[in-house]
Amino acid sequence: MKRFRFRLEQVLRIRRLQEDQARAALLAAHHDAHLAATRVEQRLATYAERAFPEGPQTYEAFEQTLFMLDSAAGAVELARIAHRESLDVVDDRRADWAATQRRVAALERLEERRREEHALHARRDEDRLVDDIVVARYGRGTSR
Repeated sequence: MKRFRFRLEQVLRIRRLQEDQARAALLAAHHDAHLAATRVEQRLATYAERAFPEGPQTYEAFEQTLFMLDSAAGAVELARIAHRESLDVVDDRRADWAATQRRVAALERLEERRREEHALHARRDEDRLVDDIVVARYGRGTSR
Protein backbone atom coordinates (compact mmCIF):
# COMPACT_ATOMS: atom_id res chain seq x y z
CA MET A 1 0.00 0.00 0.00
CA LYS A 2 1.36 3.39 -0.99
CA ARG A 3 1.70 6.17 1.51
CA PHE A 4 -0.49 9.23 0.88
CA ARG A 5 1.30 12.12 -0.76
CA PHE A 6 -0.53 15.34 -1.60
CA ARG A 7 0.89 16.58 -4.89
CA LEU A 8 0.19 20.22 -4.02
CA GLU A 9 1.84 20.04 -0.58
CA GLN A 10 4.49 22.60 -1.55
CA VAL A 11 1.82 25.00 -2.82
CA LEU A 12 -0.17 24.52 0.37
CA ARG A 13 2.90 25.22 2.49
CA ILE A 14 3.61 28.41 0.55
CA ARG A 15 -0.03 29.50 0.83
CA ARG A 16 0.09 28.94 4.58
CA LEU A 17 3.22 31.09 4.77
CA GLN A 18 1.46 33.78 2.76
CA GLU A 19 -1.48 33.57 5.15
CA ASP A 20 0.86 33.98 8.12
CA GLN A 21 2.47 36.98 6.46
CA ALA A 22 -0.93 38.52 5.72
CA ARG A 23 -1.97 37.94 9.35
CA ALA A 24 1.24 39.61 10.55
CA ALA A 25 0.60 42.57 8.23
CA LEU A 26 -2.94 42.84 9.61
CA LEU A 27 -1.66 42.81 13.19
CA ALA A 28 0.91 45.49 12.34
CA ALA A 29 -1.80 47.61 10.71
CA HIS A 30 -3.97 47.22 13.81
CA HIS A 31 -1.04 48.30 15.95
CA ASP A 32 -0.43 51.35 13.75
CA ALA A 33 -4.13 52.26 13.89
CA HIS A 34 -4.06 52.00 17.67
CA LEU A 35 -1.03 54.31 17.80
CA ALA A 36 -2.79 56.75 15.47
CA ALA A 37 -5.87 56.75 17.74
CA THR A 38 -3.61 57.41 20.72
CA ARG A 39 -2.04 60.34 18.86
CA VAL A 40 -5.50 61.78 18.22
CA GLU A 41 -6.31 61.57 21.93
CA GLN A 42 -2.98 63.18 22.85
CA ARG A 43 -3.48 66.01 20.37
CA LEU A 44 -7.02 66.58 21.67
CA ALA A 45 -5.68 66.74 25.22
CA THR A 46 -3.01 69.24 24.14
CA TYR A 47 -5.65 71.34 22.40
CA ALA A 48 -7.87 71.28 25.48
CA GLU A 49 -4.95 72.45 27.64
CA ARG A 50 -4.31 75.52 25.48
CA ALA A 51 -5.49 78.76 27.00
CA PHE A 52 -8.05 80.87 25.19
CA PRO A 53 -7.37 84.61 25.05
CA GLU A 54 -8.63 86.25 28.24
CA GLY A 55 -8.94 89.85 29.16
CA PRO A 56 -7.02 92.75 27.71
CA GLN A 57 -3.66 91.88 26.20
CA THR A 58 -1.34 93.09 23.53
CA TYR A 59 -2.03 92.30 19.91
CA GLU A 60 1.13 90.17 19.71
CA ALA A 61 0.08 88.10 22.74
CA PHE A 62 -3.43 87.69 21.30
CA GLU A 63 -1.99 86.63 17.91
CA GLN A 64 0.40 84.19 19.59
CA THR A 65 -2.42 82.61 21.61
CA LEU A 66 -4.60 82.26 18.51
CA PHE A 67 -1.66 80.84 16.56
CA MET A 68 -1.03 78.23 19.27
CA LEU A 69 -4.73 77.29 19.32
CA ASP A 70 -4.82 77.07 15.55
CA SER A 71 -1.67 74.94 15.51
CA ALA A 72 -3.13 72.58 18.11
CA ALA A 73 -6.39 72.33 16.15
CA GLY A 74 -4.46 71.63 12.95
CA ALA A 75 -2.46 68.93 14.74
CA VAL A 76 -5.73 67.31 15.85
CA GLU A 77 -7.06 67.35 12.30
CA LEU A 78 -3.84 65.88 10.88
CA ALA A 79 -3.91 63.14 13.53
CA ARG A 80 -7.52 62.33 12.65
CA ILE A 81 -6.65 62.11 8.96
CA ALA A 82 -3.72 59.81 9.76
CA HIS A 83 -6.04 57.67 11.91
CA ARG A 84 -8.61 57.37 9.11
CA GLU A 85 -5.86 56.41 6.68
CA SER A 86 -4.55 53.78 9.09
CA LEU A 87 -8.06 52.34 9.38
CA ASP A 88 -8.19 52.12 5.58
CA VAL A 89 -4.90 50.21 5.67
CA VAL A 90 -6.40 47.86 8.28
CA ASP A 91 -9.35 47.21 5.96
CA ASP A 92 -6.99 46.50 3.05
CA ARG A 93 -4.86 44.13 5.14
CA ARG A 94 -7.98 42.36 6.42
CA ALA A 95 -9.14 41.83 2.84
CA ASP A 96 -5.69 40.50 1.88
CA TRP A 97 -5.70 38.13 4.83
CA ALA A 98 -9.22 36.92 4.03
CA ALA A 99 -8.20 36.23 0.43
CA THR A 100 -5.13 34.23 1.48
CA GLN A 101 -7.22 32.40 4.06
CA ARG A 102 -9.72 31.38 1.36
CA ARG A 103 -6.91 30.09 -0.88
CA VAL A 104 -5.50 28.01 1.98
CA ALA A 105 -8.94 26.66 2.86
CA ALA A 106 -9.55 25.61 -0.75
CA LEU A 107 -6.29 23.69 -0.87
CA GLU A 108 -6.98 22.10 2.51
CA ARG A 109 -10.39 20.92 1.31
CA LEU A 110 -8.76 19.48 -1.80
CA GLU A 111 -6.16 17.71 0.33
CA GLU A 112 -8.88 16.26 2.56
CA ARG A 113 -10.77 14.92 -0.46
CA ARG A 114 -7.58 13.37 -1.81
CA ARG A 115 -6.88 11.75 1.58
CA GLU A 116 -10.38 10.28 1.62
CA GLU A 117 -9.95 8.99 -1.92
CA HIS A 118 -6.59 7.46 -1.00
CA ALA A 119 -8.10 5.80 2.07
CA LEU A 120 -10.94 4.41 -0.04
CA HIS A 121 -8.51 2.99 -2.59
CA ALA A 122 -6.39 1.52 0.20
CA ARG A 123 -9.46 -0.19 1.72
CA ARG A 124 -10.40 -1.57 -1.71
CA ASP A 125 -6.87 -2.87 -2.24
CA GLU A 126 -6.96 -4.53 1.18
CA ASP A 127 -10.35 -6.08 0.39
CA ARG A 128 -8.98 -7.43 -2.92
CA LEU A 129 -5.96 -8.85 -1.12
CA VAL A 130 -8.16 -10.56 1.46
CA ASP A 131 -10.37 -11.93 -1.32
CA ASP A 132 -7.29 -13.26 -3.16
CA ILE A 133 -6.02 -14.93 0.01
CA VAL A 134 -9.39 -16.54 0.69
CA VAL A 135 -9.73 -17.76 -2.90
CA ALA A 136 -6.16 -19.12 -2.88
CA ARG A 137 -6.72 -20.97 0.41
CA TYR A 138 -10.00 -22.36 -0.84
CA GLY A 139 -8.33 -23.51 -4.04
CA ARG A 140 -5.64 -25.35 -2.05
CA GLY A 141 -8.26 -27.06 0.04
CA THR A 142 -7.42 -25.32 3.31
CA SER A 143 -10.49 -23.85 4.83
CA ARG A 144 -8.77 -22.12 7.64
